[in-house]
Formats: sequence, C-alpha cells, structure tokens
Amino acid sequence: MTAQSESALPDACPAPESFWLWVLDMLQLPACRCGEDIYESAVPEGRREDFGGRNVIRFRWGAGAGIAHEQPVEPRSDEATCAAAASDPGDSRFEVLAADSPLGERLLSQLKKLGPLAHAAPCGQPVSVHELAPHLFAAYHVEGGSVRLSGCSLDDQPLLRYTYGVASEVAGEGLQLMHLYASAQQQPIEDDLLAALRVGELVPLAGRPPRVSEGELTAWLAHGERQAMLRNGSHRADFLLATVIWCKRAYGKLLFELGDSSAERAFDLWAQQLVDGVVMPPPFRCPATGRESYHVVATDDGHITVAESIARCEHSGARVLDSQLRTCAVTGRRVLSEFLRVCSVTGEHVLANELVACTQCRQPVSPRAVAGGRCLACRSLQRVTPDDPRLARILGEYPKLDGWSRWQLAESSSVYVVTAHSLLQRLLLVLDKESLEATRVAAGFRWGREWQEIRPEQWAEVLG
Repeated sequence: MTAQSESALPDACPAPESFWLWVLDMLQLPACRCGEDIYESAVPEGRREDFGGRNVIRFRWGAGAGIAHEQPVEPRSDEATCAAAASDPGDSRFEVLAADSPLGERLLSQLKKLGPLAHAAPCGQPVSVHELAPHLFAAYHVEGGSVRLSGCSLDDQPLLRYTYGVASEVAGEGLQLMHLYASAQQQPIEDDLLAALRVGELVPLAGRPPRVSEGELTAWLAHGERQAMLRNGSHRADFLLATVIWCKRAYGKLLFELGDSSAERAFDLWAQQLVDGVVMPPPFRCPATGRESYHVVATDDGHITVAESIARCEHSGARVLDSQLRTCAVTGRRVLSEFLRVCSVTGEHVLANELVACTQCRQPVSPRAVAGGRCLACRSLQRVTPDDPRLARILGEYPKLDGWSRWQLAESSSVYVVTAHSLLQRLLLVLDKESLEATRVAAGFRWGREWQEIRPEQWAEVLG
C-alpha cells in the first residue's frame, strides 16, 4: 500500500448523502425519499424519546452536508418505513442533516453508543466461494485437463475509515465531511484500491464483527486522533467517527489435473477485485522451468507445465520440457539427453548415431574431432618419460612394459592412448583411465603405419 493524497478521495469517499443513509441504516432507522429533497425515517416506539417523541423524523440535506456531486440520489424503496411515516401526516417539520447539525450530532452520538468502532462492509461484495470460483477458473486454459479448487476461504480483512468534520472555506457552509483511510497497520492505502473495493458505498456488517483486540482498538483510535491533529491547521478538524470496513480477501489453492498428474497454485487476492476483473488469479508456475502462464499443459511423461515450456525432441518426437533438451554439436538438433553421448575428446554432446570410431584408439568420438581417420587425442601424442606420474602408474600395473624404452602418451576424458617404441617394433595401448584396464592392444613395425591387433587372450604375454 502506498501513500494516498491528502485531499478527499473522489472515487472512494462516499457522498455525504450515502454516508448519512448508511448511518441511519446502522441505527436501524432506514430512510426513504418522500419529496424532491425530503427524506423520512420511521422511529421505533422504544426510541422516540431520542427524537422528541416523534414517530417520524423528516430531514433534508443542509449546506453543511458538503454535497459535492451532481448525480441525484435514487429513492430508497422501503415500504415499511414509508408506511410508518405516512401515519404521521400532520407533522410537517423537518430538520437539516449535516455534520454540524443537531440531527447529525444526535445520530453520530447514538452510533458511538453501539461501540467505539462502527463496523461496515462494502455494498455487494462477494460473500461466498461459489461467487469466486467461475472468475478463478476462467483465467486458465488447461489443455487436456481441468482446474478446480483444492481449498479456499474468504476472510474479513479490516480497512480503517476515519471521518472528520472540516470547517469549509466558504462562509456559511459549516463543517464538511472528510474521510481518511488506513490499513490495520496504520499505513495509507492507494486510491485505486479503495475505489476497487467500493468502500464509498457501505452497508451494516451482517452478523457479529470479527474480534478486535484491546491493543488493536487502542492503536486504531489513536491513529484517527493523530490524523485530526495533523490536519488541524487553519481549519477546524473534528474527529467524528472511526469505521472498520471488513473487506473479503480470498485465500486458497487451485488444483490442476491432467491425466494422472496434478499440481497446485496458491492464490491470495481481494475478492471484489477478482469478480470485477480488476485482478486475475496468479498464472500457473512451472516448477521445473520457472515460467508462468495461464496456458497449462502436460508433457508426454506427465509433467505439468506451461505451453511456453513445451518443446518436441527432434529425435523421438516426444513432447517434453524444453529444459530437458540439449543441442547435438554435430547436427544442431534439440534432443533429449538420453540420446546424446559425450565425446571423450572434445567434451561435445553428440547424438549416439553420429559418433564415429577413431581408427587408432577405436573410441567413439565426434566427427568434428577426427581428421585422417584419427581423433584429436591420437594426433596429439606427446613424448613422456617413466617418471611421468601417468606412465609410472601404467608401468606399475604392467611390469613387462619396462622393456620398452621410448614412450608417447595422450589422454581423453576416459582413456590413455600410449605408444611405445623399440629399435624395430612399436606397441599401441588404449587403457581405461580409472581402472587401467586395456581396451585395445596392437603392435606394428617401427616405420610402418598399420597396427596389427593382438587378441585379448595374448594381452598377458605383452603386459604382464
């Protein structure tokens, strides 16, 4: 909530007529129009003493009422009230109803006797979950599924309205009504929110009001008194009334069901704003991608997400989360990770059927790593000596290799590629980096280019 302007709120403040008619309703003295500018209220028998023994009070709006709008007030059709008023046709007296008139002061005094706070609710605000459900559901397009409430409650949230009588700058107009609004934490409230919650048209609160603690009561009234002092400059500001406006706020969860899968989305919003279309329920949030949307779908494997997070695997055709896809470095196709392999030489992700075997180490690698049939590792053999930690580890594992004098070594992420040379012979080893288990052993002449495979059952004779 942000600060409101110091002036009266044009859209949220009730017109003086609406305010006084609400006061009469609170006192169970509903009024009806009986003339162009005259109203009547029937007074119950037990309360006539408060009104000079009359069974009807007639009044009109006075200059001090501060009437500032041009729209006529609709007649209130209360047959019981009008009938009771008609029973006293000989009494033609009427009073002025304004903030500083005797009748206005009498009505406010009687209202305060009901308690230090008046309790009210916006006219016509939603009061049941059934009124909210269509507006909650309508926001979503659930493809191949449905949305329903898995829990919802309508709670009364207090907004505070402080009513003041402020001396008019126009001579002879007396006090004008001014209303200031605050949250329960005594913070100002945005004008737009006040208008959206329709706090300008109130009705008596149905049933008992929610409990207000002594601490809250004291703090709320003290805030109203402070605001009167802050505004009591060159003009008189009388603190007339503190009203708690109980506005409905909706809390709950929406349950999205698609096939055998389900997911929830919590919501928390003002009920009136929802039914008026001022706000929408929150969009569904995909738990995997974090994207939000009102278009809810499911992947082929049952993950509930939003349409913006759906993509097709270009290898299998499956509808999946786009975050599950990776790009094949060779083809550029977006595919599921399960169809990719990591090239041990380049580290690239490549579709399994796109890998090629190196003619020397026989490892499946990316075509981008191969030139002349050999992978980058096999083309990058470097001379090493027995004190190289990698070679020392290999010689420790295979003692018979000590007979070779000249060594070259390269490595990928998964294997060592080792060649050894003697005066006339050469040896090729491909060893797993973790276990040093051989995956290929071959021999050849020192000046030849071809390798002759040594069968696995003969490896022990060569390696020891």
